[in-house]
Amino acid sequence: MTQGLRWLRITAISLGLTAGLLVLLLAALPSLLQPALNRWLPTLLGSTEHPATLHIARLSWNRLHLQHLQLSLADGSQLQLHNLHLNWHPAELLQGRLRELQLQEIRLSLPAPSAEKLAKAAAANAGERVREQFNQAISIPPFSQWLQLPLQQLRIDRILLQHPAASATLQASVNQQQWRLHGDVQLTGLSAPWQLELQLQSSGQWLLLLAEQSQLLLQQYGMVEQDTDHTRLQLDQRLELAALSERLPQLAGLPLPLGQLLAKATLQLPNNGVLPRDLQLTSASTLTTIARPLHATAHWQSGEWLLSVTKEQPASDWLLHLQGMPQQIRLPAADLHLQASQQLQGRCHADLSHCHLHGQLQQQLHNSAGISVANLQLQPDLHWQPDGLTLQLPLQAQLQNGQALQAGLPLQQASLQGTLSAALDAAGNWQLHSEQGLTSQLQLAALPGWQLPPLALTLLPQLAAEGNLYATQVGEQLRVAPLRLQLQPATLRQPANRHHAATELQLQASTLQCRPTLTRRGLLSRCELSLALGPSSFQGWPIPDVQLQGPLQWRQLDKQPLLTGQLQLQAARQQLQLRLNLHHDVSAGRGNLQWHLNDTPLNWDSLNLSSMAALTKIQFLSGHLAGQGWVDWQQQQDGWLVTPDISLRADNLSAIYDNSVALEGWNALLALRRPFQGDYLLDAQFSGQKLNPGIELSNLLARSQTRIPADLSWAQIEIYEMHTDLLGGRIHTPLIRYDSRREINSFGIEISRIQLGQIAALEPGSGVQANGTLDGLLPIVLTPQGPQIPAGNLFARDPGGVIRYQSPAADALGQSDQSVGLAMQILENFHYNQLQTGVLYQPDGQLDLALQFQGKNPDFFGGQATHLNVNLEYNLHDFLESLRVTQDVITRLEEKYQ
Repeated sequence: MTQGLRWLRITAISLGLTAGLLVLLLAALPSLLQPALNRWLPTLLGSTEHPATLHIARLSWNRLHLQHLQLSLADGSQLQLHNLHLNWHPAELLQGRLRELQLQEIRLSLPAPSAEKLAKAAAANAGERVREQFNQAISIPPFSQWLQLPLQQLRIDRILLQHPAASATLQASVNQQQWRLHGDVQLTGLSAPWQLELQLQSSGQWLLLLAEQSQLLLQQYGMVEQDTDHTRLQLDQRLELAALSERLPQLAGLPLPLGQLLAKATLQLPNNGVLPRDLQLTSASTLTTIARPLHATAHWQSGEWLLSVTKEQPASDWLLHLQGMPQQIRLPAADLHLQASQQLQGRCHADLSHCHLHGQLQQQLHNSAGISVANLQLQPDLHWQPDGLTLQLPLQAQLQNGQALQAGLPLQQASLQGTLSAALDAAGNWQLHSEQGLTSQLQLAALPGWQLPPLALTLLPQLAAEGNLYATQVGEQLRVAPLRLQLQPATLRQPANRHHAATELQLQASTLQCRPTLTRRGLLSRCELSLALGPSSFQGWPIPDVQLQGPLQWRQLDKQPLLTGQLQLQAARQQLQLRLNLHHDVSAGRGNLQWHLNDTPLNWDSLNLSSMAALTKIQFLSGHLAGQGWVDWQQQQDGWLVTPDISLRADNLSAIYDNSVALEGWNALLALRRPFQGDYLLDAQFSGQKLNPGIELSNLLARSQTRIPADLSWAQIEIYEMHTDLLGGRIHTPLIRYDSRREINSFGIEISRIQLGQIAALEPGSGVQANGTLDGLLPIVLTPQGPQIPAGNLFARDPGGVIRYQSPAADALGQSDQSVGLAMQILENFHYNQLQTGVLYQPDGQLDLALQFQGKNPDFFGGQATHLNVNLEYNLHDFLESLRVTQDVITRLEEKYQ
C-alpha cells in the first residue's frame, strides 16, 4: 500500500515535470525557430542568380515582426518589404483568421519587358476567363462576403511601384467598413503627379477619382445593391478626355479632339443564373469633342455621339442605338465645310448567339454658300455570331457642282456606287469580295466646243481577297485575286468651226489589273496595263489606232516605293511598234525611260493615214523610220530636270512634197542630248541621192547642230557642212548660222564648176546651145517674208566658151527691132572670153539675171570684139513648175515605186 502510494506520487510528479517542460518548450519554440528561419528562408526564396535577403526581428505565438525582405525575381522584378507586423490569436489562427497586418513599406520595381509580359498575361487570362464563363451558370455570393478577408484590419503605410513609364506612391487600408487605396501616380514625361482615390464601402458604394491637383481626370461613382434574388449595380462615370489628351502623348495623336465621356448604367444580375443571357441593362453614354485645329488645313468645330444599350428583361434581346450628331470640320484653305453624321441600330439575342447591326453613315462637303459639292453614304449591314461575322457595305459617293475643278481635277462631277462584302471567322480567316465591283460615272469638265459624254468605269469587278489575321507566314496574311479597273468605250467629239475641222477621239475598252502581295519587306504589286484608242482625228488630223499594254510593277519594300514597267506600244495597224522600259524611284523623285522603235514603214496607206497625204502635202513612196534612246528625269524644287539621249533614223526615204519637189534615196540621223544638264543639243545628218524641184540636185549631204535652252524659248542652228551636185558642178556652204532670236539671218553659198551647157539643156526646145564653166557666190538673206538674194554674182572660167542661139523665136525677135536683131545675129555663134551674171532674187520668187558678155562672133563683122548686156526676168516658181511638167519629174518617180 505504501509502495503504491509512493509510485503514484512519483508518477504524478513526473507527469507534472514533463508537462512543465513541454509548456516551457512550446513557449520557447518560436524563439528557437527564429534563427533557423532567418538562415533557411533566404535560401528557399532565392537562388544563386537571384538571391534573397530576409530578417525576422521577432516571432512569437501571437506576433510576427519581419524587419525586411528583398526578393529578385526571375524576370528582373525587385520586391522589398520593410517592417511587417502581423498579429493573431492562436485560437483564431487555427480557424484561419488573423487580427491585424501592418506594413511600413512595400516596394515593387518592374522592368519594362516584365510589365509588358504581365499585362499581356493578365489580358489573356481575363479573356480566357470570360470565354469560359460565357453563357454558363453563375452564383453570386452575398455582398457581405465580397469584402471578407482573413484579417480584421490591414494597413500599408507606403506602397512604392516603379516602372520606366510610371511610378506610384500609395497608401492602403482595409477594415470591415471600407477598403481604401490612395496616393500619387507619376507618369514619365509629366511634370506633375496624379492623385488617385479608390474607395469601396461596406454599404455597397464605391468611388474612383483621378485628378491632377484641381483638374479632374476621371470620376466614377457606383452602388451595389442586393436582395435574395438579384444583384443591382449602378454606375455614373465622367472621363475628361481633353485633359487626358493634353497629358498623354498616346491620346494626343488621336485624329479627333475628344472632350468628355459621360456614362450612366444600371445592371441587374440574378444571384443564380446564366450570363449574359439573364442580364438586364440600361445604359447611356455621351462622347463630346472640343473645337480645335486638327492641322494647318482643317479645323474641328463640333461633334457628339450618343450610345445607348438596353436589355429590359432576362429574355429580351439586346438593343443598341448609336447616333452621331453632325460633326463639323472647316477646311479654311479651300473654304469648305465637312459635315458627318451616323445612325446605327443593333439587335442581339439574349444569349448573344447572334447580333445584327445596320444603319447609315453620311458625309457631306459644303462650299461657303452652303451648297453640297460632295457626299458619301455608307449603309453597313453586319451579322455576328460566335464563329464569325459577315458584312454587306453598299456605298454611294458623288462629287458635283464643279468642286473637282477647284481641286485641280478636270471633272465636272463624278459618282461611285457598289457593294462590298466581307467575312471573318473565329480562326482569323477573312474574306473581302464584290462580284460586280464598283461602278463610276465621270463627267469631264466642260471644254468650249466639245461634246464630252460621261466616262463609265468599273472598279474591282470580281474582287476576291482573303487572308488570316493570325498567320505567321506573310504570304498567308493577304491573298488577292487580280484587282481590276475597267474603262468602258466612249467617244469625245468637238464639232468643226471656222478655225478648225472636227475632232473625234474613240476611246476603246481599257483595263488595269493588279495583284498585290505582302512580303516581309513590304508590298509588291504586279499589274497588267491595257489602253486602247480607236482610229480617231484631232481637228482634221487623223490619229491611228493605238494600243499600249504590258506589265507594271509597284514595290513598297523597306519604305522605298518604286515603279517599273515593260510596255509595248502598237499603232497604225501594228505597223508602228515601240518598246518602253520604265523605272521611277518615288522617294528619290528620279527615274528613267528606255525606248526602242522598230523599223516602221513610211507609207500613209499602210499606216491607215491616207488623208495625211493631202494634209501634209507629203506623199511617201518608200522608207523606214526607227529609233531608240534613254530619258532621265529628276525632280527639283522648281520643276523637273529632263535629260534625254535619244536618236532617230530614217532610211531610203523617197517622197513627193506638194507635187512640186521629189526626194529620192534619202537617209537621216537625228540625235538629241543634254550634256552636263545644260542646253539641249540636236545633232543631225541628212544625205540623199536626189532632190528635184524641177532642177535635179544629187549627192546631197548636210550636217548640223541645233542648240535649244531648257525653256525652249529660242533655237540656234549651225549647219557646218552642206553640199550637193548641180548641173555638172557643186554647191557648197562653208557655215550657216541661224538664230531664231534675230529677225534677219544671212549666209553665203559657194558655186563651182556649173556647166553652162547643162543650164542650156534645161529647156531643150529653146534653141540655145552653150558650153563653159561658171563659179560664183550667192549671199542668202532670211527674212520674215522669206529668203532673198540681194546681190549674187557668177563668173565664167577661162578660156570662156561658145553660145549659139538659133530658133524661130530668135528670128522673130530680130525682125521686131533692129538692135535686137543685131544681138540675135551675134548670139548665133558667140565666142565669149568673159561672162558675168548678177543675180537678184525676191521672196515672192522674182529672179532677175543681169548677163554681161565679152567676146566675138567670127561670122559677124569679121569677128570684131563685142560687149553684150542681156537682162532676163523670171519667176523662179513658175520656171521650176514648167521644168517639172516638161520633164515629168513627179510621174516618173511615182511610176518607179509603184
